Amino acid sequence: MRHVFFVLALLCTALSAGLFYAFSTIVMPGLDLGGAASAIHSMQGMNTIVRNPLFAAVFFGALVLPLLAALGARSAGHRGAARLAVLAAVIHAAAVIGVTLQVNVPLNETLATVASNDPNASNFWKDFAIPWTVWNHVRTGGAIAAFLCLLAAWATDLTAVSRRTYGLR
Repeated sequence: MRHVFFVLALLCTALSAGLFYAFSTIVMPGLDLGGAASAIHSMQGMNTIVRNPLFAAVFFGALVLPLLAALGARSAGHRGAARLAVLAAVIHAAAVIGVTLQVNVPLNETLATVASNDPNASNFWKDFAIPWTVWNHVRTGGAIAAFLCLLAAWATDLTAVSRRTYGLR
């Protein structure tokens, strides 16, 4: 069962990394090109629809599933794999969930109060987009780091299984 948890955890962390990467490299620069009014209106819409079960499953799955994989690896005696899987969860908790809740969500909530036709929309958008994107880069890096730790954890777990199976040391 731990291998299922590893695969699902890898999928969730990869999807998180891809989502944040796409926002940093495509979505936010694209919104900037459309002008402040359009960007504000579009971002407000995205912030509304992001609260859905599929996003939540990936966002929180990338935290819970590595912990379940770690428990499975630990119960199989694969301590190194378990430690790496826990590290992946800790990185995701801090760099993805922590940054999201402490920085990006408050910025989103502030943006939600801005009318896209406000005469100061350009200033509001700039004050939002610059820090939001900088911190999104942190989330991107964190999700990538969590994925790589998890990949190393699974490889370590599989190596331990192979060694036991074939009597290698």
